[in-house]
Amino acid sequence: MRVTSDFECGNGKSIRPVAPGHWSLEEVGEKAPYCKYFCVRLEPEGDGGLVQLDVYPDPDLGEPGRAGMMGHYPSQIWYSSDDMVTWRPTAHVWEDSTEFHESHLAVRVRVQPGQALHVASNAVAPYSRVAAWAEERAAIGCGDEALSLGRSHEGRLIPLLHLPARGADSASVFIFAGQHPSEHLGVYAAMGTVEFLQSAHPEALALRERFEFWVCPMINVDGNVHGRNGWTLQGINMSGDFVGAADGTEPQAAEDKALWRHLTEVSLPAASLQFHGFMGKRGFVDPPYDGLYTLQDPDAVYEGSAAAERYRAVQDVMKWDSDGLMGGGRPGTVSEGFVEYQLARLLGTIPVFYEINHGYCGVWGAKRRGAQVMRTALKALG
Repeated sequence: MRVTSDFECGNGKSIRPVAPGHWSLEEVGEKAPYCKYFCVRLEPEGDGGLVQLDVYPDPDLGEPGRAGMMGHYPSQIWYSSDDMVTWRPTAHVWEDSTEFHESHLAVRVRVQPGQALHVASNAVAPYSRVAAWAEERAAIGCGDEALSLGRSHEGRLIPLLHLPARGADSASVFIFAGQHPSEHLGVYAAMGTVEFLQSAHPEALALRERFEFWVCPMINVDGNVHGRNGWTLQGINMSGDFVGAADGTEPQAAEDKALWRHLTEVSLPAASLQFHGFMGKRGFVDPPYDGLYTLQDPDAVYEGSAAAERYRAVQDVMKWDSDGLMGGGRPGTVSEGFVEYQLARLLGTIPVFYEINHGYCGVWGAKRRGAQVMRTALKALG
């Protein structure tokens, strides 16, 4: 049996055998709480069999790292037997497959002869597959285009889909995900918006008449490839990189520079949707434990009361017609470091910032959730 993490999206270090069929590894984290994600591949030799993985927090992060990682659990652990195309919770096949301890988690799976198995903290969306998906979707849609937002710090193309409006007097909507590379369900949610909009669903057809869509399903592409939790390869948390952008201060990350240029020079969105993800349910309220972030004082952000009132109307619709407050019963804060805050100041853009819980949603569920959130938000825009 081999257990490895040296592949696209892999995360795990100090991988070593403890006993036959029993392995230990450490998660590779960044600053707490971005220290929850692991993804390893089990390659059987001979007859395969039952394997236990003991997954420990990154010891380089000390006690904050341990608390940050274990605070995301209990949460479902996921596996893929088809090279990360399909993901299922381990508990769907092996009951009592995971034990959650204060120091680590123990995962037990059965590996079939000749069949590699990926095991991860959440369903994973690899960059190479998302880039290929973007090309495929552009070929499906009449007039739809596969473009690029620009290049990442390491030179990778950042996928961008353009879905032109089919009617006159349209408004622009920008949808994106993947700022934090381990939050893969946000990527699947953004992908779901495209797949819905390209369908024959009557509501999708109506939205294509009224809106022009720009969709960047994964922006921190380097972080995704390298299996990072939250930072870019330049060591930047993209969520806080936009302080002062509306006043001319350029963001630091290469990916954020490309994003800001497109938003302010090309797409000029009337509305933006950003998808993130998180895990676990400690300290949270009702299932499905999704989260919603909002501007806390829209009057201080928007010029004129009419724009602030329009924003409040959209957020109230999101509050009552989506699951976004189930995480904590109250919204998080869209602060001045967020691109949404600066874009609202500069262009009056209406933002929706939505988090999906990785423990309670898989690939198809995340795609549906993305489409549902988009539909809810755009209905509110009228």
